[in-house]
Amino acid sequence: MSAPYKLAFSLHGHAADVRHVATPNAGIPLLLSASRDGSALVWGPSTTCREWDVKLRVEGPEKRYLSCAALTRSHGAPYLLVGSQSGILASYPLPAPASAPPAQDELPEPVHTLIEHSQNLCCIDVSHDGLVATGSWDKSVIVWKDFKKALSIKAHEQAIWSVKFVGEDRLLTASADNRIILHSLDLASGRSTPLQTYTGHTQPVRGLALRPDGQGFWSCSNDGNINIYSFDKPAPINTLSGHTSFVYSITALPDGSGAISTGEDGTMRVWSDSELVQTIPHTSNSLWSCTTAPPPPSSPSSGPYIVSSSSDSTIRFFTNSPELVAPEEELAVWDAEVKGRQLDKSQVGDVKHSDLPGMEALGREGKKDGQVLMINNNGQVEAYQWSTPESTWQQIGQVVDAIGQSRKQLYQGKEYDYVFDVDVSEGMPPLKLPYNTAQNPWIAAQTFLQDNELPGSYLDQVVQFIEKNTAGQTLGGGEAQGYVDPFTGGSRYTGGGVPMAGGQANNADPFTGGSRYTGGGVPTHTPSYGGGDPFTSSGAYSSTPPPASTPAAKKQKQAVLPVKSWLAFKQINVAAVKGKVAQFNEQLKGTGAELTTDENKALTEVYAFLSLPSVALPNPEGGDGQEKFDPNTLTGIISRWPEDKRFPLVDLLRALSATSPATSALSPAIITQTLQASSGPLSKPQDTNLLLTLRALANKFNTSSGRGVLNQETVGQQVLTALGGISWQGVGKNSRVAAATVALNYSISAQFSLLPSSLAPLLLDLVIAIISTEKVEGGDTETVYRAAVAFGNLISADKVSGGLAVGKVEKGRAVVKKWTGKEPRLGELGREIEEKLSQGYAV
Repeated sequence: MSAPYKLAFSLHGHAADVRHVATPNAGIPLLLSASRDGSALVWGPSTTCREWDVKLRVEGPEKRYLSCAALTRSHGAPYLLVGSQSGILASYPLPAPASAPPAQDELPEPVHTLIEHSQNLCCIDVSHDGLVATGSWDKSVIVWKDFKKALSIKAHEQAIWSVKFVGEDRLLTASADNRIILHSLDLASGRSTPLQTYTGHTQPVRGLALRPDGQGFWSCSNDGNINIYSFDKPAPINTLSGHTSFVYSITALPDGSGAISTGEDGTMRVWSDSELVQTIPHTSNSLWSCTTAPPPPSSPSSGPYIVSSSSDSTIRFFTNSPELVAPEEELAVWDAEVKGRQLDKSQVGDVKHSDLPGMEALGREGKKDGQVLMINNNGQVEAYQWSTPESTWQQIGQVVDAIGQSRKQLYQGKEYDYVFDVDVSEGMPPLKLPYNTAQNPWIAAQTFLQDNELPGSYLDQVVQFIEKNTAGQTLGGGEAQGYVDPFTGGSRYTGGGVPMAGGQANNADPFTGGSRYTGGGVPTHTPSYGGGDPFTSSGAYSSTPPPASTPAAKKQKQAVLPVKSWLAFKQINVAAVKGKVAQFNEQLKGTGAELTTDENKALTEVYAFLSLPSVALPNPEGGDGQEKFDPNTLTGIISRWPEDKRFPLVDLLRALSATSPATSALSPAIITQTLQASSGPLSKPQDTNLLLTLRALANKFNTSSGRGVLNQETVGQQVLTALGGISWQGVGKNSRVAAATVALNYSISAQFSLLPSSLAPLLLDLVIAIISTEKVEGGDTETVYRAAVAFGNLISADKVSGGLAVGKVEKGRAVVKKWTGKEPRLGELGREIEEKLSQGYAV
C-alpha cells in the first residue's frame, strides 16, 4: 500500500467559497479556481516550487459568483473560461507561459461574453481539440466551437451538474434527474443523438470523471455513492460507499489506480476500484471540488498532488511523497484545526451522551477506513475517524448542537441554503420558497411571487418573512470588496495600459491591455427594446474571426437588423481609480489645482455610488436618480486638472454616465471639448482621454436622461460635428471601437424615432468615415461590424432614412460590401443590408 496522503500546502487567494478547481492538463503545472467571491484565479508553481502562487486574476462579467473555470484555445491563442451564476460564459486571454505576471492595473475584461444559458452555468469541460461544453440549471447543455454555439442538448428533465467530453464526438452529461446520458455529437448538422442512458443513482448526479483506460467513467451523487460504469453497460459495474452526505466532485487518478472525491461531509476520500483507501477530514463541511496536479520538477518520481477546494475559501494540496509533505509545525497546526472542528448533530445523528463509549473504545481497531466513532470524553462528545493507512483513530471534531442550517437543501434539483414552506391560502398546499443567503432577499421574493403568479403587493411581506427566518445569517445584496492586486499587493492604476500577450499593445485599452470592453455582460438596467446579442443573435461578442457557420447555425439564425439594444462600457475598478486620483492630487498640491474639501467630499460620494450593488443603483429609465453628489463638481475638476492627470476623473465620468441619471443629464460640454481637441495628432494622454470620453458618450445612451440630451438637435449637431472632425487613422483601435459604438447607439435612437432627421446625414458621414479608416487587410472587424450595424439601422429607420442622400447611401453600401467576405457575421449583415436597399427605402 502506498503512503497515506498528508497536507503539502494551502492556497489563499479567494474571499469566499471556492466552487471549482481544475487542472487543464495533467502534465502542466497550472490550476484554475472559481469562487463565489466573483473571481477566478490561475495558479502555478512559485519560484521556489515549494508552493504555488497566483499568475492571473480575473473577475466575472458581473463581479459575483463564479461557478466553474476551464482553459481552451481558439485560433492558437489560450483563453481562460469562467461560468457564472447568471448563466454567462466569459473568456479572458492568458499571458504567454514564459512571461512574468503582468502588474494588473485594471482587471482584464472578457474578450467574449456568451449569453445563452438562462440560469446558473455550473459545469464546463473542454475537449482536446478545443470544443467547449457547458451545463446549466436551465436543463440545457451547449457545445461551443470558437466561441460560437455549435449545438444545444436538451435531454434532461432537471439541472445539469456535470459534462465530460469522450473524445471529440461524444459527450457525457449528468443531471439532477438522477441520470447520466452519453450523446453522439454531429457539429456539421448541429444535432446530438443519445447513445446510452446510465442509471444507478437515486439522487442528483453531481460529478463525472473518465477512467484513464478509456473503458468507462466514475460518477458521484447526492445519494452519497460513487459509481463506476463501463460505457457499454447502463448499470454500474461497482458502487462504493463511504461519504455520509452529498458527494459533489470526483476525479480519476492519472495512473488509473482509483479516484478521489469530495462532499458535504467535510472529507476528501481516496478510492481504489473496489474500496475506500483513505479519508482525509477537513476543517469545513463543504468541499466543493477536487482535482489532481503534477508534482514539482524537483520531485519527478513523486505522485501527483490531490487538491480540494472548500467553503472556507481555501485550496489545499495533499501528497503521499514524504519530501513534499508540509513541515511538522504546519502539520501540527492543521491537525489541531481538524480536531477543533465543530460538527453539528445533523452530520452525526442524535445520540444520548450516556449511550456513548468512553476513551477506552479508541483501543479497538476500526472496521474500515473512514468509520466514525463518537466518544463521551467527560461529558464532551468528540468524533473520531479510523485511518486504515495509519492504523489509528484521528479526532475530526467536537459534536455540538446544530447552529443555523449547515446542510444544503435541494429544490427542483438545485441547491439552496433554505427551502421554506409558505402558506398562502387555507386548505391549499404550501408553496416552496427557495433562498440562498448570498441572494438579495428582494429579488428572491420577487421571483417567488412571479413564479407562483401572486400579487406584487405581497412583496414586503415575503421579504420580511425571509429576513425573519434567516436571522443571524449573512444576507446578499453587496459586492465583494477589498481587492488586492495579487502581483503588486496594491491596487495600482495607470492610463498607459499593459502589453497584450504575444506582442505589442498596439494602442491597447489603457486599463485592461485587451482589445475591447463588453460592458460587463448583461446590462444591469437595459430597456426592453430587443432580444439577444445584437451582433450575432446568439449571445456572443467576438473579436476573433469565427469559423464558417454550420448548417444548424444557419437554420437557427435570426435577423440581425434592426438592433435596438444600447451598448455600454460599464466596468470600473473603483479602488484603483480612487488611489490614482489621490496620487495625482498629492502631486498637484501647491499648484492651485488640488482638490478642495468639498470636492473631496463629492468624490467620496461618487466612489460610494459606483460601489453600490446593481440592485441599489437608480433606475436608468426613471429620470432623477437622487444621487448625493453634484456631477458638475466632477466636470469642474476635469476641466481644471492638467491633461496628463485627467484620465481617472474621465473614467469616473464614463462609469457614471451609464448608471447615474443626474450625470447623464448634464450637457456634454466637457465631452465636446475633448472631441474638438482631438482633431489633430494626439499625445498619449490625449489618446487615453479620448478613449474614455468616447466611452462616456456611448454610456450616456443607457439612461433616458442621457438619450434626451444627446438627441437634442443643437447638442447632437455639436457632438456629431466634433466626431466628424477627428482623423480616425491617428487614434487607437479601442477608441475606434468606442466611436463605432457611439454611432451604433445614435442609430438605435433613430430606430426609436428619437434622432432628429437633421442629424441623420451627419451620422451617416461618421459611419462611412469610421469604416473607411479600417484597412480590409488587417483592420479591426469589431469596429467595422458595429459601424456597419449603425449603417443598417440608419437606412431602415423610417423617420430619417428619407432624408439621406442617395449618393451617400451608395457610398456606405460600397464600404460595407468590401468587408462581407472577412467574417460570416459581416457576410450575414451585408446580405441583410443588400435586401433592405434592394427593397427600397423612403427617398
